[in-house]
Order: sequence, then C-alpha cells, then structure tokens
Amino acid sequence: MISRSSWIITFILILPAFAWIIGSQIGDLTTLLNTTLSAAITPQFITSERWPWILGPIAAIGLFASVMLHELGHSLVGIRYGFPIDSITLWLFGGIAQLTDQSQDWRQEFNIAIAGPAVSVVLGLVSYVVMIILPIQFDAARFIFGYLAVMNTALAAFNMLPGFPMDGGRVLRALLTRNRLFTKATQIAAEVGKGFAVVLGVVGLILFNIFYIGLAFFIYIGAAGEAQ
Repeated sequence: MISRSSWIITFILILPAFAWIIGSQIGDLTTLLNTTLSAAITPQFITSERWPWILGPIAAIGLFASVMLHELGHSLVGIRYGFPIDSITLWLFGGIAQLTDQSQDWRQEFNIAIAGPAVSVVLGLVSYVVMIILPIQFDAARFIFGYLAVMNTALAAFNMLPGFPMDGGRVLRALLTRNRLFTKATQIAAEVGKGFAVVLGVVGLILFNIFYIGLAFFIYIGAAGEAQ
C-alpha cells in the first residue's frame, strides 16, 4: 500500500511547494538545460505570460511520479525475492519503500537497493531521448522532459551516496555483509550516513542554506533509525 498520510502531506505541501519553486526559477532552469543538455529552449517563450505557472505543476507531478517509480523499482525486486511491499512513504526529500522483511543475503539486498537508482537512470535517459526527438518548436514539452532527465539523474546519483538512508548505504551494507555480520555492516553504513549528514549540515549552516540543513536532518534521522 502507499501511506495515506504521505499522500496528504505530499499533495498539500510538497507538490505545491515544488511547483512554485520550479515556476519561479524557470528562467534559471532553462539556462541550465540549455547549457548541460543543449536543449535549445527559447527562454523568452516559457518565461512569458502564464507558462511558468503551467509548467511548474506539470514538472512537479513528473518529479513525483519519478520518485514513485524509483521506489516501485525497489518493491518489484523485493517481491521477486519473497519480500512483499508493506508501504511506500513519500517525503519532501524522496521516498522510502518499506518491505515486509529484511533480506540478509547480500546479493538480494544489493539487487533490491540498486533497482531504484537503475529505474531513475532509465527514466533520465528516456526523458533525454524524448527531449531530443521533440520538434524544436515544442519548447514547453522539451523543458519538461529536459527537467525530468536532469532530476532523475540527480536522484540516482544522490541515492547512491554510500550511507543510510540512501540506497548507496544499502549497497554498502550488502558489500560489507560478504565478510561481516549483518548487524556490524548495518552499524558501519549507518555511521557513514550520519557522518555525511553532519558534513552537509555544517555546509548548510556556513552557506545559510535551509535546504541543505533540512536534508542533513532527514539523512541523520534516517541513518539513526536504521542503526536502531
């Protein structure tokens, strides 16, 4: 199932917030896409009239769907190994797929953990290809798919950081479990996650960046919970 409370929080708070952020920064995002992906989007068009406030919600919904598919990737591989999905909870900084049980076979955990980032990479590539093949006149659609290409790639890269609660932490634990006790491997991966959170929090304080600080808190709590 998908946690009902997470749906309420996401649609009432998170989606509108992301829609506003994307819409208000659409000019900068267009420059980023044109620079990194050679998207050839006309900034004057998509920043004119109501386009920023049309594209903002569409891009936010696309991002929400991408996170959902990322978590479903974990879930489907978990089901294959006999660990049905218990819930998918969506948060401000991503999602968490909760399986009914925890595999202690390192190969199974590795495959379950890597499935989510793999889905994000595929979504990023598909979005990029669609952006490329769309006619040059379709600036709005090219922006949406270019944005999803970048965000899915970023989602995969972020989640592969080697520490809980990111997928990279589970990959690290899977590799450590090959020659360590499961509990010891969990402790090491959790400590790496907490260490990364502390560094990110310090950077956030130095830069006065509330997003970094919030992200650091989320990572630290997740790592501590996994260790617990």
